Amino acid sequence: MTDTEHPDAIRRTREVLAYRNRFVDVYDDEVAFPSGAAGHYLRIRHRDEGHGVVIIPVHRDRIGLVRTYRYPLGRLQWGLPRGFSQSADPLVTARAELHEELGVPDAEFELLGTMTPDSGLLASTVAVVRATVRTPTGTPLLPDEVTETRWLPLPDLRHWITTGHLDDGMTLAALTLAQAHGRLP
Repeated sequence: MTDTEHPDAIRRTREVLAYRNRFVDVYDDEVAFPSGAAGHYLRIRHRDEGHGVVIIPVHRDRIGLVRTYRYPLGRLQWGLPRGFSQSADPLVTARAELHEELGVPDAEFELLGTMTPDSGLLASTVAVVRATVRTPTGTPLLPDEVTETRWLPLPDLRHWITTGHLDDGMTLAALTLAQAHGRLP
């Protein structure tokens, strides 16, 4: 039995495209609940092939972070570099995003796994990639997107998490996956 055949599955009865741009399609789908009641669900699907990525840049005992303005939150937020798919190969996307956001032109990349960053809204999977950085220098290529960068020592990273200074969900999930793999310094 597939998940869509499961008796508790919410079935899409009509796909309704509400908005589209070059990055995403936003749907306001008509659905049928297991009880038979009708309703609506919002769904956002990335338009490109491949996975978006979140990168864990590591240099010795430090983790590379970027500070970006998160429009939906209306504030700046620290987190790991990340971005939409630029290739079917997540390591190609990771290389491009690391260069764009941290200014690091090269690293050794390792795919740790995938995650669903917000399965209640996003119909996408994000690849989690560890990047071993030899030289943590450079400046972001997109200053309108990244306002600041920092190479944070691991003990400070733990403090930032426990005090709420680092509260980005995708960052926290990626760090948890890296920790589970034993891939944090």
